[in-house]
Amino acid sequence: MTKIKEKIKSEFPKILFDEYLSKHCTLQVGGPADFFYQAKTKEKFIDLIKFAQKNNISFFIIGKGSNILFDDKGFRGLIIKNMLEEIVINDEQITADAGISIARFISIALKNNLSGLEKWTGLPGTVGGAVYGNAGCNGLETKDILVKATLINPETGKIKEVEKKYFNYSYRRSKIKNTDEIILDATFQLKKQKIPKEKQRKNIKEISEYRQKYQPFGASAGSFFKNPSKDKSAGMLIEKAGLKGKTIGNAKISERHANFIINLGGASAKEIKELAEIVKQQVKDRFGIDLEPEVQVFSQHGKTKI
Repeated sequence: MTKIKEKIKSEFPKILFDEYLSKHCTLQVGGPADFFYQAKTKEKFIDLIKFAQKNNISFFIIGKGSNILFDDKGFRGLIIKNMLEEIVINDEQITADAGISIARFISIALKNNLSGLEKWTGLPGTVGGAVYGNAGCNGLETKDILVKATLINPETGKIKEVEKKYFNYSYRRSKIKNTDEIILDATFQLKKQKIPKEKQRKNIKEISEYRQKYQPFGASAGSFFKNPSKDKSAGMLIEKAGLKGKTIGNAKISERHANFIINLGGASAKEIKELAEIVKQQVKDRFGIDLEPEVQVFSQHGKTKI
């Protein structure tokens, strides 16, 4: 490990060692990663991936850290925080780097009289995360507006541009969840429409107020489980199983929305996983439905399952 540390430090002087992942995810849980780097240019981003491949270092890309549950023991490898935030507008299409937050993406689109993203107000995470998991809210999914994206092959480091159909999207699913290809940027089709600032503020305020009314405050990863069908939401099933307010240690199922697990302060990944396992088992026992996590769950060696 000492030789690798010296090597990565010489090539990437801003690398951090033993950086706690709890500082970089919305659940505020996670031990130290061996290596941690905040990539602000595409060159550094690509160089880091190639370095990890060449030196057989496990790596994972994060954005704003929503939708992730890291392990209490951290991650034995390299975590790259994608901080690429360039945006290019071409008529009614807008191309955004994967690291830009959804909130900033919406703001820039509206300032340039591009409509179509307003329903995503309050959606956490980044453009890359949205494309990766076909994220959505208020009836708007990524697949509805995505045109194309630029990907990196995690094994070869080669870059390619793909059309929307490549992702084979379905509810909260995409092809690249299996291939682990890495998103550099994505292009979306919006609509040129001059929206008065007063109307912009009104629309965004209404959506924000709706989300604040029905979604809980506090540290969470967003919706923990996928909805099993259009007429059966995970939150409804968990609530009917009588699990609202269920607590293990400092992890709690929200009383406002049962599909949110809240870190009350100092919760461990172990407590959150135990709570999620209880949810899965009780929903299975009562309704015969297997809930699938929407949150990406990690062991110290990579993705795992609850």
